[in-house]
Amino acid sequence: MKKLITLVFILSTFLAVQAQELVRFQEGGKYGYKNWKTKQVVIPPTYSFAMDFSEGLAQVEIDDKMGYIDTAGKLVIPCKYEGSYGFSEGLGSVVLNGKRGFIDKTGKAVTAFKYDENDSFVEGLARVKCNGIWGFMDPTGKEVIAPKYEDANSFRKGIASVKLNGKYGAIDKSAKVVVPFRYDEALYFEEEDGNGEVGAIVKINGSAGVVNKVGKEIVPVKYERVARYRNNIAWVQYNGKWGMVDNTGKEVVPITYATLEELYHRK
Repeated sequence: MKKLITLVFILSTFLAVQAQELVRFQEGGKYGYKNWKTKQVVIPPTYSFAMDFSEGLAQVEIDDKMGYIDTAGKLVIPCKYEGSYGFSEGLGSVVLNGKRGFIDKTGKAVTAFKYDENDSFVEGLARVKCNGIWGFMDPTGKEVIAPKYEDANSFRKGIASVKLNGKYGAIDKSAKVVVPFRYDEALYFEEEDGNGEVGAIVKINGSAGVVNKVGKEIVPVKYERVARYRNNIAWVQYNGKWGMVDNTGKEVVPITYATLEELYHRK
């Protein structure tokens, strides 16, 4: 048994490495794949369209239908879909009869094909849109957060910004409201690089700021624009000038730059 497990691990590692080394190329109007290091053709250009590999599989088109091949070029999921997207967390989004759903790597449907839109899985949940409203699904196909939101961003650090009754707030993975629904706009919660506090850029009554995971405004909502928030630093515009403030509102780079580009290239 140990030998079998070791063999499976070695094979899966090899395929993962091989997938990373394969890049698509076009020749004579057809797509194939070659090793990006050696430039050797691995899968001949026979497809009318193709995408990069994701989790060991790549979307390819034959006769105006999409399916998936493995790194050996074997068609493992038939080309029968009107659209297909890369795999994430073991599932791929496909379009059949004008509706989206998810399949596993054997091609088995794990959800009904009833969605107008869906997204890749992030932190174990995927956004799904049905009849104009958004919710979230887990990898088993269960709608763990029922569609009811007018808009939704993917989860980041366990929190997602969503829109309800015309206002944005944020929920956790149990659908508990952690940021009140009071904002006109809200982006997804930024992932820190290791040292910063997680926050999302929000806007209300024309003013922008940053709110954290528990609803505290860590960058005051008073700026004309917030272009970026990362590692406790926000790039802000105030009275037409650009600068940087930290998550206490203190200026760490003077708000004196005429453009965002000048701020970026400051010395």
